[in-house]
Amino acid sequence: MNKLKLNFNVHSAGAWTTLVGAILAAVTGVLGALGVNINSDILTTVSGAVTAVISLLVALGILVVPTDKKEDDKK
Repeated sequence: MNKLKLNFNVHSAGAWTTLVGAILAAVTGVLGALGVNINSDILTTVSGAVTAVISLLVALGILVVPTDKKEDDKK
């Protein structure tokens, strides 16, 4: 069997933002299907906290955004 190769850029802020958003949406959907109501204020707070952490990592240079210059672009 062939191994599954995941293409996930761990240094991309956009990748992390998309992944966390998808996880929050999936959890909300599953809990909603099970009859558990989640307050939208809780989702807003969690989403804001995750965005703040990702922004901090970008500011520290740990994560990069697509607008950052790459080595090839500096010609």
